[in-house]
Amino acid sequence: MVWGVLGSGYSLAGTPGFLEPFPRSREIQNRTLDAQDYRVMLGRVLKINGLIRTDRELRLAGALSRITWQIPVGHTPEDGFRYFRDQLKDAEAEFLFECSGRQCGASSIWANDLFDTSRLYGVDESQHYLVARKGAGYFVLYAIRRGNGRVFLHLDWVVDTSDGSQDWVQVLLEQGYAVLPDWPESPETAVRSVVALLNDYENKHVVIVLHQQGRDIELSIRQSRELALRLRDQVIAEGISQNRIEAYGAGALSPSVLGGRRQLAVVILTDQE
Repeated sequence: MVWGVLGSGYSLAGTPGFLEPFPRSREIQNRTLDAQDYRVMLGRVLKINGLIRTDRELRLAGALSRITWQIPVGHTPEDGFRYFRDQLKDAEAEFLFECSGRQCGASSIWANDLFDTSRLYGVDESQHYLVARKGAGYFVLYAIRRGNGRVFLHLDWVVDTSDGSQDWVQVLLEQGYAVLPDWPESPETAVRSVVALLNDYENKHVVIVLHQQGRDIELSIRQSRELALRLRDQVIAEGISQNRIEAYGAGALSPSVLGGRRQLAVVILTDQE
């Protein structure tokens, strides 16, 4: 099976050249999909009123390569997971999120709702999941042991061809909160995003909560609060009323929100009082 070469420089043909399948594994699924609204989960998944929820997510649009392997008898889900994780690390991919066991949520959600692959429904405690990024390519890896003892490894490889500029606003409007893009890498761009949001939705009010890593909890809270207030003040300086924006620092109080990142800002959207 040969797929087209994309403008991003990736050629989708099963797996990228730097990833080798687990030794003696058996490929049971290899298909291509046009992913116009692919959800990359960056937190534990839940199903509430029939809708899939998570703390953080990305929305991608592009080409999707979906591959599932059965791992040979005698190997665990972690064996297959670590084999691929090590290759991604050697390729200098950026790890965005990882979880294992019940920290990932219910296996049924991953198998049926997110990966559309019923074979991946298994024992929750045996799950391993990660998201990594290399250039325009996103790698969503999942390993599981079924009740009958069979072990499966699954990879969704998405080459994102969208600019992503409106993805966070869509998530924000749907679930009431979203991660602010480009923070802390480009504070000016992040400020422009908040200003544009408030200009587009004049009846809305936002709360910014800044999270950051740190072993000293009190220090991390103090530092994150200072950064959050600075971000708020920069938005106000662009002409936004101070009554429409609040800012708080959560420091390292919720490490799971960070998902391995050093720092991030969460925007909460409410109706203006």
